[in-house]
Amino acid sequence: MELFSEIYSCYYRIVDRILTEAERRPLTEGEMEQICRSLGFSESSLYLLPKLLGGEWQLLTADGSRNYRALTRGHGALPLTRLQRSWLKTLLTDDRFRLFFTDEELSLLRRCTEDAELLWQPGDIEYYDRYTDRDPYGSPGYREIFQTLLRAIPRRQYVNISYQSEKGNRVAHHYLPLKLEYSEKNDRFRLLAVPRKERRCARIVTLNLRGVRRAEPLPVCEEDDFDFEEIVRKSYYHEPLRLLIKNQRNALERTMLHFSNYEKKTKKIDEDTWECLIYYNHAMETELLIEVLSFGPAVKVTGPETFLRQIRERLQRQTALLSAAAPCGAPTASPSETSGSSPSSD
Repeated sequence: MELFSEIYSCYYRIVDRILTEAERRPLTEGEMEQICRSLGFSESSLYLLPKLLGGEWQLLTADGSRNYRALTRGHGALPLTRLQRSWLKTLLTDDRFRLFFTDEELSLLRRCTEDAELLWQPGDIEYYDRYTDRDPYGSPGYREIFQTLLRAIPRRQYVNISYQSEKGNRVAHHYLPLKLEYSEKNDRFRLLAVPRKERRCARIVTLNLRGVRRAEPLPVCEEDDFDFEEIVRKSYYHEPLRLLIKNQRNALERTMLHFSNYEKKTKKIDEDTWECLIYYNHAMETELLIEVLSFGPAVKVTGPETFLRQIRERLQRQTALLSAAAPCGAPTASPSETSGSSPSSD
């Protein structure tokens, strides 16, 4: 994880902002948590603040009122290291990475990294437990549609989308794009959007990007002042998935990275236990279920009951399949041995 922290520079930017602000005036712990959330992730403060406030990094000093001042002076822009440029050059070989940049931006990145060495080749990584019919990321048409939607989301701009479903049905509507999501399990992108004629009731539809045949931006933007993120949140189940994470074998860091594409809240329960609430909708449920089971005993599911019931059913089916496949008289593994989870709660 140290490589990712350094190469993405996310934690560097957060600490730099905290130190810059703490040079000007004393900062409270709450203000530092807010900086972590705004520049990083919801769980970034779990990693950074104990090291900053506990004195491990010796960058801040506390006064009598529990406000903190920086021990440093003067911060400039961080130059790219050789490793960072190698990392960027390696990312440029990923056709998903290129979806987010224009041709001019990609050309600039290539010039900045032309003398760097690749950390690995795309063929060096073999993915398992993933569907093979991925989206056509290298297609110029797919990339054009992706970037049209990417530009429309922050502009709150309506898009005329022609869509073909998995069953072959073809429809065309005006949509307000809200969010692009990536499914690691399916290796596909999906769009959350609101049909223009139904924006008052805010019915969210999910469109697989591979089914979008055409996306034309319209000269119309949504002017009403309402919270788009709240619309997305209303599509989630009322009760989030509740996980207890024991920080063994770096489980906390692994789960935070693995579930980084979900909205979640994490808090510390005791010295080595954290509770993580993951918010999701029906379209994510099966994928989330498989991801949780892949962690085995590192995480414990405490709710909701509907999610626990699906875990029990899946583990029971797995046990039955193993029993049917085992030679006569051979011992079969229990559900906890096959998945690292207990069918009752984990």
